[in-house]
Amino acid sequence: ELPETDRQAAARLVAEQKHRERIADLKGQRDRLQARQKEIAAELKNSQPQPDRADPLRARLQKEEQQIVAEVKRLDGTITHAEFFVPKPPRTHGVHEAQKPADVHIAIRGNPRAAGTVVPRGVLRVASWSHAPPMPADQSGRLQVADWIADPLNPLTARVAVNRIWQKLFGFGIVHSVDYFGTRGDSPTHPELLDRLAADFVRDGWSQKRLIRRLALSRAYRMGTAHDATAAAKDPDNLLLWRMNRRRLDAEAIRDGILLVSGRLIDSSGGPSLPLEYEENTGGLTGNVNPPSFALRKFRAEQEFERTVYLPIVRAKPQAGPAQLREVFDFTQPATFAGMRSQTVVPTQSLYLLNDGLLRARAADTARLVLTAAAERDSRLEQLWLRVLNRPIRPDEIAAAAAFLDRLPPLLAGSEQLELDVWVELCHGLLSTNEFLHEL
Repeated sequence: ELPETDRQAAARLVAEQKHRERIADLKGQRDRLQARQKEIAAELKNSQPQPDRADPLRARLQKEEQQIVAEVKRLDGTITHAEFFVPKPPRTHGVHEAQKPADVHIAIRGNPRAAGTVVPRGVLRVASWSHAPPMPADQSGRLQVADWIADPLNPLTARVAVNRIWQKLFGFGIVHSVDYFGTRGDSPTHPELLDRLAADFVRDGWSQKRLIRRLALSRAYRMGTAHDATAAAKDPDNLLLWRMNRRRLDAEAIRDGILLVSGRLIDSSGGPSLPLEYEENTGGLTGNVNPPSFALRKFRAEQEFERTVYLPIVRAKPQAGPAQLREVFDFTQPATFAGMRSQTVVPTQSLYLLNDGLLRARAADTARLVLTAAAERDSRLEQLWLRVLNRPIRPDEIAAAAAFLDRLPPLLAGSEQLELDVWVELCHGLLSTNEFLHEL
């Protein structure tokens, strides 16, 4: 059970009270319906059907009874769902030491029922720099393994950590194969630099903040992405970092950026991502046959405008709803692991940007903001470029955008809101540009 602030505890108590009142109200509705159902059954029993003519009263009672049966069934499901999801203090999963720790058998071919030789607990010998730490008989060994991993003498931990942070900032690691540091992986392009950064990282108390500051203030990080023909001829892959690598934004950053520039991003700080409050998203709550389950069939209305990191991740199926953009722009499926996401350039990405409702709707929001912000065309264009590309518009871009805006009205002659639709097309095009989608 996780600790709560006084404010959180008070809010939970209020929620619990409202939840109890809701359950009581639902049960009251069900009781009244069941009482009425008994009355109808008695009336139907006392009234004899007439075979030679229709009885409108009996037909009405039978229809009402059917409606009550359906409504009681619905209320049963709603009450079961409400009782299952009573507001409780937040909890999280944790681990603890077994009462009698022991070595385990090898599972032959991964089959837990095919037990092989017993293997004593230990650490990876090939990555050890001296004798392995002893494993106490009365402990699992998790503490000893953690100390071994975080030991300053460990040749891997600091280098792997530094390499991954470097990759996040520069686009590629000093060792490009961030998931493979052994003989199957790539050799470091700057081995001395990797060793120096790893040593500084350990000396600074494993502080990621200090490491990121050191890298972000370096000349290599502050370089632009401009092309240099002489440097490209000598180092076409930019292994020596003569310029910053051009990188497309991750799927999450693309969606969040679209929401931000359109003014629709909700300023929230998280919360439960799974919309379990909807009955259609849950199943097996009674536990009679199947265990409780979750199926993402309905999102909260506000999730359309929340940051992507707060959206639920579907493990076994394509990402749906507001998170569909993940599926198009190389989101790593949660059943796999990857230190660095792949970056593909395929037609489906361009088709998505052209046709998906997310881009169209947010382009319309952006256009409304721009039209409201200024009355003159040039001022609107200046506002649009600052909002979307975060820079002033150039004179040649003003001319190109003006020509685009002048060319569209005849093509949209049937529109009831011609001015807005023309600017929507311009905003949509700008949201699909490389400059918006990439770190240039």
